[in-house]
Amino acid sequence: MLRKLKVFFVLILVVSIVGCAAIQSNKTQEQEQLLSAAGFAMVPATTQAERENLNTLTPHKVLFSVKDNKPLYWYADPTGCSCVYTGDQAAYQRYEKLLTESQIANEVEDAAISNEASGDMWGWMGSPWGW
Repeated sequence: MLRKLKVFFVLILVVSIVGCAAIQSNKTQEQEQLLSAAGFAMVPATTQAERENLNTLTPHKVLFSVKDNKPLYWYADPTGCSCVYTGDQAAYQRYEKLLTESQIANEVEDAAISNEASGDMWGWMGSPWGW
């Protein structure tokens, strides 16, 4: 019985880890699609030195630096594409706009799902107050 309980807890732990990894992977994919749509260029790390350098960068976050007196935005993905997305100020502004639009669309979708669920919950009355 104790052995079955241990196996059960190990399975729960594994499922939790896999689930979290899948959620992070999906979030990363969505962010990279937005970056591409905004005009960021994907630069793959093709050599061993580039991959080692990529692993020293902050992953999965859009960061800012200056190159040749011009703003440069970049996003490192050492775990997925093994690449860096780079963009200028205009690409970053488009990315911010797309990100905001995506967040609004997600909120509208969540609200619609919530409204649909609450409508089913109250049945013919429509709401707890009879509206």
